[in-house]
Amino acid sequence: MNTVEWPPRIGAWYLRWDRGEVFQVTGFDEKTGKASTVSYDGVCGELDEATWDCLSLGLADPAEDWTGPLETVDVVSLGTAQNDPISEDVAEPKASLD
Repeated sequence: MNTVEWPPRIGAWYLRWDRGEVFQVTGFDEKTGKASTVSYDGVCGELDEATWDCLSLGLADPAEDWTGPLETVDVVSLGTAQNDPISEDVAEPKASLD
């Protein structure tokens, strides 16, 4: 039995004590009464209130790398590689703003 109230908070991270697994609640459907979850490993699932009440749960801090289950997102290049184009307006700092 857990001490975390239903319905779970969207965006909150929870620890499943019996398995040592951390998961995040990503949504809640009021019509079906189910919470959508995603584990750190990227496994998606759903929990209803009866199942939630039977689990050994506690609130958890997000994993250090909470992006683990997410796909890698391309980051805009900031001109750090040799072949990266650098805009003229940022290539050289202005001498003075006066």
